[in-house]
Amino acid sequence: MQSPVNPPLSLTSACKILIVEDEYIIANDLELILDEAGYPVIGVADSVDEALAIMAQQKPDIVLLDIYLKGKETGIDLAKQLEELSIPFIYISANDNKSVLEAVKATQPIGYIVKPFREKDILTTLEISRYRHAHSVEIKLREEKALQIALTDALSAPGSWEQRLLNAAMVLQSQVPFDFLSIQYQKKGTTQCFNYYRVGFEEYQTISLTDLQQMTNTTVEQLLQFQDEQVPVGPVRYTEDTFSIFCKQNRLGQMLAKAFRLESALVMPFTVGVADKFSISFLSRKPDTYHSRHLRLLERLEQPIVLMLERVLAFEEVARLSEQLKRENNYLQEEVKTLANFEEIIGRSQRLLRVFDQVTQVANTDTTVLILGESGTGKELIARALHNLSSRKDKILVKINCATLPANLIESELFGHEKGAFTGAFEKRIGKFELAQGGTIFLDEVGEMPLELQAKLLRVLQEKEIERVGGKTLIKTDVRIVAATNRHLEKEVAEGRFRMDLYFRLATFPITLPTLRERPGDIPLLAQFFAQRSARKLGKPFHGISEAVLNELINYSWPGNIRELENVIEQAVIINDGQSPLTLGRPLINSLFSMTMSEIMIQPDTSFKLGNSTPKDLQDVKQIQQETEREYILAILKQTNGRIRGSGGAAELMNLKPTTLEYRMEKLGIRKVLSVQPPSNSSDMN
Repeated sequence: MQSPVNPPLSLTSACKILIVEDEYIIANDLELILDEAGYPVIGVADSVDEALAIMAQQKPDIVLLDIYLKGKETGIDLAKQLEELSIPFIYISANDNKSVLEAVKATQPIGYIVKPFREKDILTTLEISRYRHAHSVEIKLREEKALQIALTDALSAPGSWEQRLLNAAMVLQSQVPFDFLSIQYQKKGTTQCFNYYRVGFEEYQTISLTDLQQMTNTTVEQLLQFQDEQVPVGPVRYTEDTFSIFCKQNRLGQMLAKAFRLESALVMPFTVGVADKFSISFLSRKPDTYHSRHLRLLERLEQPIVLMLERVLAFEEVARLSEQLKRENNYLQEEVKTLANFEEIIGRSQRLLRVFDQVTQVANTDTTVLILGESGTGKELIARALHNLSSRKDKILVKINCATLPANLIESELFGHEKGAFTGAFEKRIGKFELAQGGTIFLDEVGEMPLELQAKLLRVLQEKEIERVGGKTLIKTDVRIVAATNRHLEKEVAEGRFRMDLYFRLATFPITLPTLRERPGDIPLLAQFFAQRSARKLGKPFHGISEAVLNELINYSWPGNIRELENVIEQAVIINDGQSPLTLGRPLINSLFSMTMSEIMIQPDTSFKLGNSTPKDLQDVKQIQQETEREYILAILKQTNGRIRGSGGAAELMNLKPTTLEYRMEKLGIRKVLSVQPPSNSSDMN
């Protein structure tokens, strides 16, 4: 660490003096007075150039300085250079011009002697000035120590970085004045910028990127690019003569200078830890605000500030990791409570083996994967397999079902929100993307995502960054995205419900899962697996599955796929007596879908023809079931001549309450289309 200032001058030690005076007689008198008093004079100069030449040979402790000298430069010009060299000086002059005296005062001399002078005036002023200089050094040491403590308190206080840095800026204002302060913080490729504009004595306005965008008519992308520009490697002072260089090198600074009429700057960069970088830019409307003393002060403060920031950032990192661990733990505990439909991917069919090959090929990359398939085909298990086989397997896999959240909550769930971002946002919340940092996020039912949110997801895929709801800072993300849907996304794109650009981003590597009816050879394996697992869970013995039941399972179309098979087997285990092979708890033809797909396709009477097409998803199957039910009810009504109630009515034949049948008829639109022959007895239809 550098010495804070020159060491105090001892009043009893020899003090080397340099006399800078262009009048020979006065200079000679001064030299005689000082020699007799025991002050060694290292030289006499009558111009700035000569004085600098003498100082290059030997550094004086004090300089006696006249204002007007030979040559173009004055004593005030030399005083500025003496300040740079930390050499105290005393003016000797008869000048009483007000503007000159103001300029003299600005250079901060340690004394002033008015011509003509007496020997006593010289010696007394010299001794007093030496004492004041020594005393001022002690005061500066105490002030700097107090400044360090105040900065530590400001940066360590609770609150956001924006508020803490503002508190630190207010502390620095008394020592390094500014009209505008810009602080840039670079961490792991992400740059944050904090800007403070002084609008009153102790009043400051925080200027956001949005504010700057409006003030300067600049795009956010340009502002972010300006922030990432190279900063100087060391502290630099830009005054009236050099401020134009600052503007050329720093486009953000140039923009700020134009918007806020700034004319001088002081830039202080420093590195915290291994790679984190801070850069503080003090800017002023006056062209001569910053002097060497300001630069030296910042240089002396650099080491304690760096140590302090390293400590603060270390505590923050520990707190962040602790919070991350807590969130992951809570998330995983919730995951444990939710049983997966099955614990392993069971099957030997060629279609399934082809899926395994695709998973193996893409798992160890960061490529975005889109898993396609009907509900219940095991999309989540494939997502887990992709994660577990990847280099991210030691990190968390976060899943979110886009279909189960209200549209107004999906954005907050994915990206998080700041405190007060909307009604009910009483505290800051971390979104799923931040939770999954370094790991994988599984977006299930991505086809259900609202259009306005699709654009934000596209930005995450393209820019690898997110922004919390109500936030102002972009957050870099390192997350592998796996998405899944049972929708036909090409059709959704064609009908304007899904963005084409997002579709192509997600479908970088599509994997289509086969339905259960496309892999009938795997049904016995799956049935056996589910039966054994359910028996263990219920504490029952398992005696296998009869051949007849297996054949029935194989011949069923399984519109609900593996999930439906699991439910059917679990019911069979529940009703089993524990002494015989499993039998089904209900006929498959009487399930939710009324009959198997093969039965629907071969019925000669039905007016609903499937042709050669195969239902694509559960929605198609539901539609088929509704059409089949409609035709069945019409057939019964035709048989009863439209009679619903009473003996021999349609409700009795269908074993339904009349009100239930009427409700189904109304739902299926049968009342509007029913046309039957009048009954032979001419009685009214009930």
